[in-house]
Amino acid sequence: MKFTFRVSPNYRDQLSTGRIMRDLTIGLGVIYAFALAYYFTQYSSNYGIHALGLMATSLIVAFITEVAFAYFTKKKIKSHLLGSYPWVTAIILTLMVPIATSYFALGFGTFFAIFFGKLVFGGFGQNIFNPAAAGRAAMLASFAGAAVTDITTSATPTASIAQLGWMIDKPEAVTKFLDQFGGLQNMFLGLYPGALGETSKVLILVVMVFLIIRKVIDWRIPVFYLSTVFVLASLIAVSKGMGFWYPLFHLSTGGLVFGAVFMATDPVTNPTSASGRTLFAIGLGILTVLIRVKANLPEGVLYSILLMNMLTPSIELLTDGWQIKNVKKYAISFASLSLIGILLVFGVSTTMSYKAPVVPEEPTITLGDPVGIFSDETALAPASVTDKVVDGDITTLTVSSKGYAMLQDDHSEDPQPNVLIVKIDTVKQEIVSVAYATFSDTPNIGDKTKDEKFLDQFAGLSIVDEASEVDVVSGATYTSVSVARAVRAAIEAVLAQ
Repeated sequence: MKFTFRVSPNYRDQLSTGRIMRDLTIGLGVIYAFALAYYFTQYSSNYGIHALGLMATSLIVAFITEVAFAYFTKKKIKSHLLGSYPWVTAIILTLMVPIATSYFALGFGTFFAIFFGKLVFGGFGQNIFNPAAAGRAAMLASFAGAAVTDITTSATPTASIAQLGWMIDKPEAVTKFLDQFGGLQNMFLGLYPGALGETSKVLILVVMVFLIIRKVIDWRIPVFYLSTVFVLASLIAVSKGMGFWYPLFHLSTGGLVFGAVFMATDPVTNPTSASGRTLFAIGLGILTVLIRVKANLPEGVLYSILLMNMLTPSIELLTDGWQIKNVKKYAISFASLSLIGILLVFGVSTTMSYKAPVVPEEPTITLGDPVGIFSDETALAPASVTDKVVDGDITTLTVSSKGYAMLQDDHSEDPQPNVLIVKIDTVKQEIVSVAYATFSDTPNIGDKTKDEKFLDQFAGLSIVDEASEVDVVSGATYTSVSVARAVRAAIEAVLAQ
C-alpha cells in the first residue's frame, strides 16, 4: 500500500483569526502613531493632518469597495466585512507610501489592492498576491510622480539611492549619504522622512517580537529574510572592499524591515510548512539584494514579495510532506538555493561600481528688466502661504506660486505650482533668503531662476519699501515673476501678523 503525506489544511476558527487580526492592527497602529508624532513635531500640523487624511482615504475606499462587492454578490455586508478585514490592507498600504502621496493616488492603490488584489480571487484567504503589495505596485506604475506640492520634505534615503545606486563604495559618497540622515543610528531610529511606516526600524523590530510572542507571525520569515540580506550584503562588502556599514546600510534603508515583518509574513500568500517558509524567506532575501544592486530600481522588497508569492505553490509542492519522506530533497533544495544566491550576488557585485550622480550643468543666466515686488504683475494669480514657522526674529514661510507651466503653457500634462521657502527677519524688516523647495516649471527655461545670481537679489530687500524690485531672468520672465509673487505673499503674511 502506498501512502501519500501532505500538509493538512489546518482549520483556524473565526475567534482565532479575529485575535490575529486584532494584534496585527495594534502593531500597525503603533507604527502609524510614531509616523504621526514625527510629522506633527518635526514638520508642522499640515504634514500630520495630511498623514491622517491619507489613512482616512485608504480606510474609506477599502470599506466602500468591500461593501459594494458584498452588495453586488448578495452577501451579508456585516459578516463579509468582519471576515475580510479590509482595514488591515488599508493600514499597511498607507504605511507604505511617503507623506507627499496624493489622496487620489492612494485611493486608487487601495481600490486596486482590495478589488484586484483580493476580491477577484474570491476574497480573504483566496488571494495569491499580498493585496497591499499589489496596490503599491499599481501606484508605482500609474502614479510614480503623484505628490501634493505643498507637502515637501528633505531628501529621503530611497530618493538618494535612486541617484547613487546601492554600490556606494566611495568613502566620500558614503559619508555624504549618511550625513544627510544623521548616520546609521538615525536611520535605525527613523528620524528622517520617508514612507510613513518604514522609517523606524527599531520600533518595527519591537513590534515584530510582540507579534512573534503572540504567534501572529512565523519568526522564520523575518529572521531568515533579514539574515539572507545581511549575509549576501556582507559578501558583497568583502568582495568590493567595503566595511561592516554596508550590510547595515541595506537593513536600515528602504522598506526591508517593514516588508519582512508585515508583508512577507502574510499567512495567505506564503507557504504553510516551516520548511517552505524558510525557503520562501531565503528566496526573498536573494531577490531583494539582486534587484537592489542590479536592477534599475531604488528598492527591491515590494517586487521580491510579489515574485515569491507566485512561487508559493511550487514551494508547497517541493516541501510537501518533507518531515517524513523528503528530508534529503529539502536539504538539497535549501543548499542549492543558498548557493545560487551567493553565486548571483558575487556575479553581480563584480560587475557593479559606484554610480556617480549626474549633475546637470548650471544654466548661464542673463538678468533683464526689473519687476517690482508689489507691482501689478505680482498681484495677478496671487501665491498662497502653506506653512509658517517662527524662530525668534526669523519667520520661515513655505509659499506655493503658479509659474509659466500653469498660467501660460497649454501643453503641460499635469502642471504644478512652484514651492519656495522665504525667510524674513521681522526685526530688521528685510528678506533673509529665498530658495526653491520644489521647482515644477518648464525645464531648461524656468529652471534658470534657480541660479543664485537671481535669488540672491532678494536678500536684504525691505519688506516695507513698496519700491523693492529685482531683475527678471531673460527668457524666464513668467517664472521670475512667480518667485516675486511668492515673496510678496510671504511679506504680506508677515505684515499681517
